[in-house]
Amino acid sequence: MREHSTRPAVREEIWDRFVDALDRAGQAGNAADVLTPTALHPDAPSGKRFGDLTRVDVGNLAAIAQSFGRRGDAVMAMWQHTQQKLRAQKRVRPRVDSAKLLTGRSSSDA
Repeated sequence: MREHSTRPAVREEIWDRFVDALDRAGQAGNAADVLTPTALHPDAPSGKRFGDLTRVDVGNLAAIAQSFGRRGDAVMAMWQHTQQKLRAQKRVRPRVDSAKLLTGRSSSDA
């Protein structure tokens, strides 16, 4: 029987848990809401929503992962997919008629 260790998680374990969380959330359609780990690396974008990361942030995460033998390209691919999905959601939202907001009437009612 294996006892649970009380040692702190190492970077590889933190990364693996992060990627697993991204994978599970991505399958459920909400990878954008996964928070980046806070104890991964001093240069990592800690505690930010995955969907709010910039290309530079994700590049840093990928480089950090590669520095300890993990595939950084997987998280880059997940981020690109998440960004495409977020952009598509923005395009689908209905346009607000600014004239209606100001006057209570639609511009087509004129």
